[in-house]
Amino acid sequence: MSGTVDQRAEMAASAGKEDLGRFVHDPSPRVIKALLTNRNLSEQEVLIIASRKNLPGDLLESIAKDRRWAESYLLRLALAKNPKTPMFAALSMARYLRLFDLADIARSHFLPLVYRHKLEAIIIEKIPTMALGLKKSLAKTVVGNVLLTMLRDQDPEVVQACLNNPHLLESHLFKVITRHDTVPGTIRMIAEHAAWSNRYTVRLALARNSHTPLARCVRFFEDMKIRDLRDLYEDPTAPTGMKPYIHREIIERGEEVERDAEEKKEVYEIVEEDGAAEPEPDDTEEGGQDEE
Repeated sequence: MSGTVDQRAEMAASAGKEDLGRFVHDPSPRVIKALLTNRNLSEQEVLIIASRKNLPGDLLESIAKDRRWAESYLLRLALAKNPKTPMFAALSMARYLRLFDLADIARSHFLPLVYRHKLEAIIIEKIPTMALGLKKSLAKTVVGNVLLTMLRDQDPEVVQACLNNPHLLESHLFKVITRHDTVPGTIRMIAEHAAWSNRYTVRLALARNSHTPLARCVRFFEDMKIRDLRDLYEDPTAPTGMKPYIHREIIERGEEVERDAEEKKEVYEIVEEDGAAEPEPDDTEEGGQDEE
């Protein structure tokens, strides 16, 4: 548009309804500021301005504070999604948004991480009072801390939806598996999941959890590296019932179970006659050699 900034600002402030569209894309913040004072301005023009990513935050904040647009859901949504909206104003708008719109904004990598975390916190506050159907739908699309929270839900249907969420990461599962308050059924669901149970790091974490079915762990051991098997065998926090099978797997590969004879006083072996897997004490009390 021709004319100086001052001239365009003056025209924007007094333009009629039919001429407002000429100013909404003006590159000058001064012109936009003048346009926002125009009493002929409609929600449609303000929505275009609120969606612009090349305007200073104070202009967007002024829209958020303008009582003329206080009840406009579309404007609240546009301001909450705009990375240039000051965080305080954006959060004020976000608190009025629908749940799935909040979840959609929280997935945007164009927004600051701290802002997305605050949006996730708003969603997490709502989870305890959500209906089951809503939680199942939400669990399919959420990310970050919301997904991690929903993975710890008591309802297996919600957990199953989380496990099939395309945004789920191994790091999420590792945190869930290693928490002491995770529902045992969730551990079993992860261990039996067709995709996640094939991830090496997930298998390692599951092998250290006492709620993982023993039959699944024995299958996991078959593909584990010797180094990791030895670490599991020597880990005092690992479930004792799994150690005989770890011992057998190492021996069957023709490897030795590395351990410090002075510090380790017992070896775990499988009792073949009754099929039980119980630890047998070392015969040597003075640090002698074990009899295999």
